[in-house]
Amino acid sequence: MTRSQDELQIGYLDRDLLVAWKPHGVLTSGNSGATFKRRITQYLHEKNTSERPLKIEPCHRLDFGTSGWVVFGLHLEAIQKIGEAFARQAVTKHYLALLHGTPAEKMSIRIPLGGQTAQTDLRLIKSGQIAGAGSVSLVTIKPLTGRTHQIRKHTHAIGHGVVGDDQYSHAMGIYRGKGLFLCAHEITFSHPFSGASVHVAQLPSRKFMKIPFVHQAGLERQIILSSPSS
Repeated sequence: MTRSQDELQIGYLDRDLLVAWKPHGVLTSGNSGATFKRRITQYLHEKNTSERPLKIEPCHRLDFGTSGWVVFGLHLEAIQKIGEAFARQAVTKHYLALLHGTPAEKMSIRIPLGGQTAQTDLRLIKSGQIAGAGSVSLVTIKPLTGRTHQIRKHTHAIGHGVVGDDQYSHAMGIYRGKGLFLCAHEITFSHPFSGASVHVAQLPSRKFMKIPFVHQAGLERQIILSSPSS
């Protein structure tokens, strides 16, 4: 896949659904004109050559500061079925994050959020230093539940908050100027109609890869990268 800032990155597309990469600093949807949903809608309406009307909706959300894959349903039945898959936790998402400090090599964080059970599994990849934030660690994260701000709240609760988080700030203060270092780099689910496995994965956004110790972590060998489908 291309890493162009201006080019839309499509991981999967058929008549039922689309999986596309949302950049950092963009709302998934909402009343703002510059949302990711609006960009996807424009793209699909330009691409649509059939008379079948499109009803385009994101089936989940990523925070404004989080980059990564977002699944869109392209008609009402697809939107409903994919939404149900998310609700019953049948969609697997993996994130890469830069955390303050050095967490344990493997952790399973089970801290209720909003009165509901919540679980986040974390694995340490590599630790290093960055100017302005000190000791930080690259980790892969698998949320087993989908509570609001779950990853950010859980990592903050254990004292290893996400670098650049301006809402759940670290004791050292907020690392400013680069935004939130959280990226939903991989997603896997069953197609709502064919039942085939849909798997899309990508290296994290460029701001991760510009950090020397992250670049040297050999993520290409650890992530099964996918080719775009259409």
